[in-house]
Amino acid sequence: MSKLIYFKRYLFVIDRLRSKPCSFKDLQEHVMRKLENEDIDTTFEYSSRTFDRDKTDITTLFGIFIHYNRKDNTYAIDESEIEDQSVTRLVDAFSIHHALQGANKLSPSVFLEKRKSLGTEHIFGIIHAIQNLNILQFTHQKHWENFTTQREVKPIAIKESQQRWYLIALEISKNTVKTFGLDRISDLKITDSTFKPISYNVEKEFQHAFGVETYNPAEKVVLQFSKQQGEYIKTFPLHESQKIIEENKDKVVIEIYIHLTDDIVMELLKYGSDVKVLAPESLIETMKDSIKQMANLYQ
Repeated sequence: MSKLIYFKRYLFVIDRLRSKPCSFKDLQEHVMRKLENEDIDTTFEYSSRTFDRDKTDITTLFGIFIHYNRKDNTYAIDESEIEDQSVTRLVDAFSIHHALQGANKLSPSVFLEKRKSLGTEHIFGIIHAIQNLNILQFTHQKHWENFTTQREVKPIAIKESQQRWYLIALEISKNTVKTFGLDRISDLKITDSTFKPISYNVEKEFQHAFGVETYNPAEKVVLQFSKQQGEYIKTFPLHESQKIIEENKDKVVIEIYIHLTDDIVMELLKYGSDVKVLAPESLIETMKDSIKQMANLYQ
């Protein structure tokens, strides 16, 4: 059986036990049914011994513990024990994906954006390579250049930003950590070659990133929003560092600490006259220049 199927099986187990406790028999039927729906040729029976191995792997890979209740002979996952938000997001995305596989039945009640992020089919394979320290090879297409290059990398992590997914990896030829949009990756190959774990703290390196770019120093940014837009920003913060420093009936002023890159400029431009940059001066000038260029298009 493909190692990728093992990973999917773990997620089937997690998805079932997050919803409500169940007996092993119910879980066994659920997993086998899901595997059959995946058109996977499985000749094995999901045994209690296999489940015991899966429980260990799930704890190791995801930090999720499966509890057994002797009183009613059921297994369950305590949602409050899942500390890693990225794990929750991944499992949620997986659950939604499988819930919507029968889109023809759900279409009267579930409406999705037709605009979809490309490259998500690579996620399971990349996660497998990260966990098992397998070197990846793929073809990479740059957005601004009309040619492709062949890359060989040591995968470190995947990161989500603005509904897009990115691979963070050390490019072997340049010995440099880079980010690669999954939508620009093709011909992905998980090689049999392995590598030693890389000492790279993704959370620390990207803690001040708005998006995935960090090429400029991080600075304090002060933004003034209209009251109406400010209420939205309060419920869906621009960045985890966001702080409200002033608020009244007319405006909401926030402070964030981020790297000043094109990503934040594009984000602020979409709010139009509902936002004003108060600091730093360099970002104020960038916004002015961008607005002038936009105005010139309509003269």
